[in-house]
Amino acid sequence: MNNHEKFMQLALELAQKGAGKVSPNPMVGCVIAQGNRLLSTGYHPYFGGPHAEIEALSKVKGSLSKATMYLTLEPCSHTKKKTPPCAPVVLNSGIKRLFIAMKDPNPAVNGKGVRILQKNGIKCTAGLLEAEAKELNKAYIKWVTQKLPYVTLKWAMSLDGKIATKGGDSKWISSQPSRTLVHRMRSQIDSILVGIGTVISDNPSLTTHGKGRNPTRIVIDPELRIPINSNVLNQESKTIIFYAKSKENILKPKLELIRINNQYCVALRSNANGNLNLKELIKYLSTQNIASLLIEGGGATHAQAIEQGIADEIVCFINPRIIGGKDAITPVEGKGIKLVHEALKLTNLAVNKSGKDLMIVAKVKK
Repeated sequence: MNNHEKFMQLALELAQKGAGKVSPNPMVGCVIAQGNRLLSTGYHPYFGGPHAEIEALSKVKGSLSKATMYLTLEPCSHTKKKTPPCAPVVLNSGIKRLFIAMKDPNPAVNGKGVRILQKNGIKCTAGLLEAEAKELNKAYIKWVTQKLPYVTLKWAMSLDGKIATKGGDSKWISSQPSRTLVHRMRSQIDSILVGIGTVISDNPSLTTHGKGRNPTRIVIDPELRIPINSNVLNQESKTIIFYAKSKENILKPKLELIRINNQYCVALRSNANGNLNLKELIKYLSTQNIASLLIEGGGATHAQAIEQGIADEIVCFINPRIIGGKDAITPVEGKGIKLVHEALKLTNLAVNKSGKDLMIVAKVKK
């Protein structure tokens, strides 16, 4: 790894500090260096806060005519936002060399910031550690290009593919380090979804159990079977319950009880099997500035997400134990397939150790 890559890698690590704090904005990091010497760093700390390049420039004094800036995302150039555009500030800083990990996919910016700087004599090189930058901001990329949240399915299972015993017991299949990692994941995403079956059987809080913000909690509950004393109806975090529009009239009393708890209910269309339209659900979430969704449901909920084509990524923890039993619960139920070649294809596979577990992350092939 050469010096340019080392400084950009540092910028990416700085950008990560904004995880869970800047959405739906991108995570951005900035490094200013002269030769091998680090001069200044910065990152986008919170939504509406100063941008990374502004933070880095504010910490350095003196001439920057021989300095190089490393930025994980192209400097913004548009004005219809909370903060002033950054491209003019970079231009006026005196810096003559700029490395950018990726151009901004936002149509309001895409390439414009680079063109402004190049037109005024700053040498710009885009694409340094681009794949890493795109992975870091995968939710932002989908948000600005499709206006939809990035959807991740997460489950923990035994080596023989069971997420619970035939009696429904699932505590705990994964190891403590994996559960800690999941709480960190929750603090970095905008929303978390479960089905009503999980709420009734496990009564989860769906919070981070520590520092960091709690995500918006989403419950799929077509018939509003949710108990009023459920943990997801407490005041620790906002909850949105999606129910079947066809049942709206008969569910009015229950709707009022839920609203008394200052939580929200949204009606969606359902299909002949009574399953809600999840594409409508994620479109609604986008109207709430929710750019990422983590689904931690049971097998039925996971199957609906896959069958309706909303999943972008799978995160699976595999624990070295055998549960067995043909009636034990699997991570994906649903109607299934007849032929192997019809199976959902996954790409970009990554395998890591997490305590005693294996953690597998893969993208859904679109």
